[in-house]
Amino acid sequence: MKKNSYIIIVLLFFCNAIMSQVNHWETVVYADDVWRYRSGYTGLPSNWNQNGFNETGWLQGQGGIGYGDGDDNTVISPTISVFIRKRFELTDVSKIDMAILHADYDDGFVAYINGIEIARANLDGTPPAYFEQATSLHEATMYGGGLPEDFIIGSSQLNNLALGTENILAIQIHNYNGLNSSDLSANFFLSLGINDDSNDYGETPDWFVDPSFSTPLPIVKIQTNGAEIPDEPSIPAQMGIIWNGLGEMNSSLGEPNEFLGSIAIERRGQSSLALFPKTGFAIETKDEFGEDLDTSFLNFPTEEDWVLHGPYSDKTLMRNVLIMHMARSVGQYASRTRFVELMINERYEGIYVLMERIKRDKNRVDIANLREDDLDGDELTGGYVFKVDKGDADWYSRYDMQNIPGAKLPFQYVSPRRSKIQPEQEVYIQEYVDSFERAIRSPNLTFAGKRYDEFIDLTSFADNFILNELSKNIDAFRLSSYFFKDKDSNGGKINAGPVWDYNLSFGNADYCDGGNPAGWIRETPCGDPNPFWWSRMIDDPKFTNLLKCRWEQFKMGPLHPDSLMAFIDSQVLLLGPALERNFTRWPVLDEYIWPNAFVFETYEEEVEFMKNFLLDRLGWVDANIYGSCTPVGTSVENFVAAIRISPNPAASIINLYNDGHLPRDTRFFVYNLLGKVVKSGKWPASSNQVSIGLDQVPNGTYQVFVSGASVTWNSTFIVVN
Repeated sequence: MKKNSYIIIVLLFFCNAIMSQVNHWETVVYADDVWRYRSGYTGLPSNWNQNGFNETGWLQGQGGIGYGDGDDNTVISPTISVFIRKRFELTDVSKIDMAILHADYDDGFVAYINGIEIARANLDGTPPAYFEQATSLHEATMYGGGLPEDFIIGSSQLNNLALGTENILAIQIHNYNGLNSSDLSANFFLSLGINDDSNDYGETPDWFVDPSFSTPLPIVKIQTNGAEIPDEPSIPAQMGIIWNGLGEMNSSLGEPNEFLGSIAIERRGQSSLALFPKTGFAIETKDEFGEDLDTSFLNFPTEEDWVLHGPYSDKTLMRNVLIMHMARSVGQYASRTRFVELMINERYEGIYVLMERIKRDKNRVDIANLREDDLDGDELTGGYVFKVDKGDADWYSRYDMQNIPGAKLPFQYVSPRRSKIQPEQEVYIQEYVDSFERAIRSPNLTFAGKRYDEFIDLTSFADNFILNELSKNIDAFRLSSYFFKDKDSNGGKINAGPVWDYNLSFGNADYCDGGNPAGWIRETPCGDPNPFWWSRMIDDPKFTNLLKCRWEQFKMGPLHPDSLMAFIDSQVLLLGPALERNFTRWPVLDEYIWPNAFVFETYEEEVEFMKNFLLDRLGWVDANIYGSCTPVGTSVENFVAAIRISPNPAASIINLYNDGHLPRDTRFFVYNLLGKVVKSGKWPASSNQVSIGLDQVPNGTYQVFVSGASVTWNSTFIVVN
């Protein structure tokens, strides 16, 4: 297929017609109205779905119509199909710009207005014969507290509407297993988009969400052609993104202008997938031939693998966004994030967070690309990404986990994947991790003549500890814990991170003492034991002194209370216009959703609780952090560098000088008094000086921090232009 043809086809999914602005919505047909119906035991005349058809011989009853699930006001005998009709009256068709059919069905259906098809799902045939079976199983959801699916009907499909009662909504509903099916459900609503202030019909149901909304958030629209999105494998779909830029409003009826193309999509998650109706999705962008396609949108760097995270038990919607911000602020790579509003098959799905999936990439975990033929020498030594998590293990530690005899720590390959990694590479990374564990396990913290911190990047482990403990992440250290290792020629040590999956943090858990801002999560007994490394490192003054130095640096800058509170407030302001839609779609406020430690009536109370928890936690960690920030010249470690700053006050530039060369991973950060990073970068290799330009930095007082392996330094300076 030619690319231009492909784009035209994709556009058809998103752009029915140019419509004038809908003023409000009203409902003209309800599921529990009285309908005419007939079971599908023989064929029907071709005009059965039109307004001139004589329905005198049909039965009538209150909807829903079906059997087996307890959601039926009119119970019928088991059948392959049932045909239903409902007459409705219109007063002025010129006032109707669009319509929505809401459908809660089991298993497939086709719907018509005055004989014109307006929607279908899981059913083939034009028209489907009465004996046709649905193409797949589909369970109704409203009787279990879920919502119906919505199908938007454009103005071109409403051209045959008429004044008065000669309008017919006709629907045929079919079972997947024919007469052997245990249930059939038919609950349908028809709502109208009215373009003026008139009120001629009924109120919309409580769960109704206006599809013609405007929002400051990007709008992501996904079309699957009616197919269900499975856990796995992924299915083909189309995705469009509407985005007019920061500070601009985006219309759900607009055309995709930021991205339009093909994707593969599947559901993702572990506990969330099993417990919550709002689930996450994994997405791969594809070209017109179905091949992986590196793509950039919404200011993300180019890549092909993405995650749509759907916060559900986290009613602030932002715990993952907050921890990613914190990790990036202290100099770690963490997924970039963007709040979006998601629609799937024109059904509103609420506020989601678009994120980068963790993988080796120059713009993500920036380490060497380990190829299949990298089997010896320096090429074999990196780059690896692996994790400790739920699921099938690729290998196990030889040592017991903390306080649990016989429980071995499981590791999983991330990059290369288990299907791609070569036997020589497996042997290498497993033996390297084992060497680290044997060193830290030994009484003198050494193995084969190397101390444990010669196998790992100690600074990254200190930062990871701080982020996990400050957030009081109840999954800390034992689940969703990522690590990576570059080639020996690029440093070659194991790094802790990136951070991932912090829904159950910042007080959002009623177990593992998660709702208490006091206490180390490392010391709290939880379902899965922690790796023994952390207890051994806490016994090592070199680690705890580094921990203390890093904390002293962070609490004055990126993790300063004012900085964190300002960031949270900025996210609340951004989400404001979309919150009502999200919590109409997912009415979780004032309800216990596992594992909430506390339940609040309003979104504002949820955010206030999280802010207070974080403030209390900052104070507790500050009072109880291990170690001491050892000054230069002690026998433990020279953690504080001797760096000079000039000039101070500064105008257009400041210079930092060190007496000797600093380690290759040393970075600098300049923070304003709110803790926001205004300048950052790497200390030049093989240099004892770095110059920092101050262009567009307003007058005021700033903090500059220098940090890296065995280096921590900070100072205050003033900008006067």
